[in-house]
Amino acid sequence: MKRALLTLAVATLSTAAFSATSADLLLKGVVAPILEVSIAHETLASNLPLDRQVNNEKVGTITEKSNSPTGYKIKARSAKGGKLVNSSDLNSYVQYTLTYQGSNVPLNTSATEVYNTANIRGTNSKDLKISYNQPSNLSAGSYEDTVTFTIETN
Repeated sequence: MKRALLTLAVATLSTAAFSATSADLLLKGVVAPILEVSIAHETLASNLPLDRQVNNEKVGTITEKSNSPTGYKIKARSAKGGKLVNSSDLNSYVQYTLTYQGSNVPLNTSATEVYNTANIRGTNSKDLKISYNQPSNLSAGSYEDTVTFTIETN
C-alpha cells in the first residue's frame, strides 16, 4: 500500500512538473486559387454582315475571375492575324479590328498582352466589339477567324 501511494505521488509530481500555464490553438484555412476566363458570344459574332461596314458592334462579353494577390494579365491570339478568311479561298478575307473595353486588341498569331492589373480581384466583365470597312469583291463562302483569350497570373 505504501508502494502504491509512493507511485501515485511520483506520478502526480511528474504531471505537475510538465503542466503549462498557456497553450496555443492553431487555426488555419486555405483559399484555392481562382483564375478563369470565359466569353459570352453575341448572336452577331456568328452571323457577321459582310455586305456592309461594321463599327464597334458588340460581339461578346469576356468575364475574368481571379483572386491572385499579384493580379493577372489577359492575352489574345488571332488564328488568322485579324482577318476573317474565306474557308475555300484563302486570298479572300476581311481585315477587322477588335476592342476590349474600348482598347484595341492586338490581333497577332502569337499571344499578345491585352490587359494587365496588379490589384484587381474578383469577377470582371468587359465588352468585345468588332469593326471593319465595307468589304468588296469577296468570294462566295464562309469567312471566319478564332480569337483565343487566356488569363495568367502576374
